[in-house]
Amino acid sequence: MKGDFACRRCGACCRIKDGIVRVSEAEISRIAKFLGMDEAEFVDRETEISPDRRSLVLKSRADGSCVYLTDDNLCLVNPVKPDKCRTFPLEWRNADSSEVCPAIGGETAPASRTA
Repeated sequence: MKGDFACRRCGACCRIKDGIVRVSEAEISRIAKFLGMDEAEFVDRETEISPDRRSLVLKSRADGSCVYLTDDNLCLVNPVKPDKCRTFPLEWRNADSSEVCPAIGGETAPASRTA
């Protein structure tokens, strides 16, 4: 998968309606520290119980986009973003990933800012 992808920094992967980002205890700790919160405050303010009630997930905006997606399509928590975000689409993809991400499939774009 790695050879056919060059991120365009469009933010489409951060705007998936009904998409969820599960967070582990380690990710909660890392993101909370980065945001200057204690873990309990982060869990209370930034997460909710997953639809299957098996884990915590990051909250989304009303339109389904990630709360950490900035207006210029960058990730506010990029240095500590969850593994699910960090590894997409290089290590995992869904059946509809090529519909979501315009860069999947070998099309390349000029390098830009790091998301």
